[in-house]
Amino acid sequence: MTQGQRKACLLGVCVLAILLAGGLGFLRGYAAYRNRDINKNTYFDLPPDPHTEDPLLYIGEDYTVQEGFHSNLPIVILSMESELTHYKEFDETGNETVLDGEPYIKGHISIIDGDTFENCISDKAAVQSEFLIKKRGHTSYNFDKAQYLLKLKTAEGLDNDVDILGMGAHDSWILNGSMADKSMIRNYLAYRISAEISEVSPDSQFCEVVIREGDRYVYQGLYLMMETVARDKNRIPIDSFNEKNLYTSYIVRRDRFTHFDKMLETGRRLSGLSDEWIGLKYPSEERITDSALRYIEKDFSEIEQIIYSDREDVFGLYDKYIDVDSFVDYFLLNEFFGNYDAGIHSTYMYKNSGEPLKIGPVWDFDQAMNNYAMEEMETGTMAFQERPFFDRFTKDIRFVEELEARYAVLQRSTLSHDHICDVIDETTAYIRSAREREWYRWAADYYDDSGQNWHNYYLFDYLDEENTLVNRFNDNYDQEIYNIKTYLYKHGRAMQTQIRLLEKSTVYDTSVRGENKLFLLIVMVLFFMPSVLIIRKD
Repeated sequence: MTQGQRKACLLGVCVLAILLAGGLGFLRGYAAYRNRDINKNTYFDLPPDPHTEDPLLYIGEDYTVQEGFHSNLPIVILSMESELTHYKEFDETGNETVLDGEPYIKGHISIIDGDTFENCISDKAAVQSEFLIKKRGHTSYNFDKAQYLLKLKTAEGLDNDVDILGMGAHDSWILNGSMADKSMIRNYLAYRISAEISEVSPDSQFCEVVIREGDRYVYQGLYLMMETVARDKNRIPIDSFNEKNLYTSYIVRRDRFTHFDKMLETGRRLSGLSDEWIGLKYPSEERITDSALRYIEKDFSEIEQIIYSDREDVFGLYDKYIDVDSFVDYFLLNEFFGNYDAGIHSTYMYKNSGEPLKIGPVWDFDQAMNNYAMEEMETGTMAFQERPFFDRFTKDIRFVEELEARYAVLQRSTLSHDHICDVIDETTAYIRSAREREWYRWAADYYDDSGQNWHNYYLFDYLDEENTLVNRFNDNYDQEIYNIKTYLYKHGRAMQTQIRLLEKSTVYDTSVRGENKLFLLIVMVLFFMPSVLIIRKD
């Protein structure tokens, strides 16, 4: 073999090894995106509302539910022993102050849920339980239409785990019905789509709520019965807390300061680099030990330190501390739906002992999808890269490339415009009669554009770039659904370009590390091996 042939042979082997390493990496990554596990939720295809009569036929002028009332949705009947208390108020920055008094009152819940999607107010209840109930929400706390947190109890006052509407047994439930959302589908749509993508996502089912006052039933509106964020095999499946274990599993939430969670003293908070609080959701404040609390604060602070390190070799370790797939999906879901309150508020993260930190479930989309009060949302830009943690991840070209690859897959499936529109149309057909009753019940508040009804949500007029006043008042349901579809179509298309543009602002490339270093080692071995063999032969 001549010297030239030897060089050609070595070059060929080197090129082949590089192509093999790159090809295997691509195929492995693509397969991971195609075969990523999805959440196993109870969402099912919703049959259209079969009723043809006037939806208001059995609702009186004073919203009294009359005999003969029926619905294709489950009917939830709440009986309360007293008036709900006003137990907190908020300052100008949104921080809460807890007032004197007990937030919970006692009551009883009955749920009518037949198998034929035909439920009558006189039917036998499928579920009954005592409960403690309070108003919930932040922005929505002072809305005329209340939202509720329920803690189910036995007659003896013990926690009562009940399977509600097929969502798994638990004692804590939410009745979500934010007046910020005229469509009444924003949360359901986002949660259902999330369930097709993410490992954890809130289960939710539509229902109509009636409040029993003695012998009188008062129509309260259309709601989502949904899960709370909690540790459970049906919710966030992490290990149960054991005070004997040094390393504990935990659930935290990034949000405003609240008196109802244990606030953590994390590194970035203590150093003044973060304005948001990290609240501990699990283990509960009643069960947590001092040693476990210190461990969680130290563990989360170390993760923050890695993510915000100025040293590339330290920052490059972040994929050992976080589950990158969950953060990629969380980014794409919230950005796609334009949920820019996420990342700062109502942002849940969880960590199973011995595993990396995961983010989720997604939460609270009533002001998403072009429903921001102050002005319309831009469809052609993105903003989620500015949120905590993501402001660092999107500086790494590897993370941005994973966003791009995952979004390319989702655009052809779960986040395709055809699929989104199919789910929207199916949902609006299912709640057709119920949403007409909802708008009738709260018409004066939904239609108010005066700005005088300050404690309910309304969309402000604003001046556009041409200094033209844009009036955002809308009292037409079909128009509201059209607005959602249009926003998601335009924003969904723009995201592909916008994600690629993120590459221009990256300053790190952590892709050449770990297993990729192994490939480089293989390349080097393959490169030098022929030389060794030739030398030995000579």
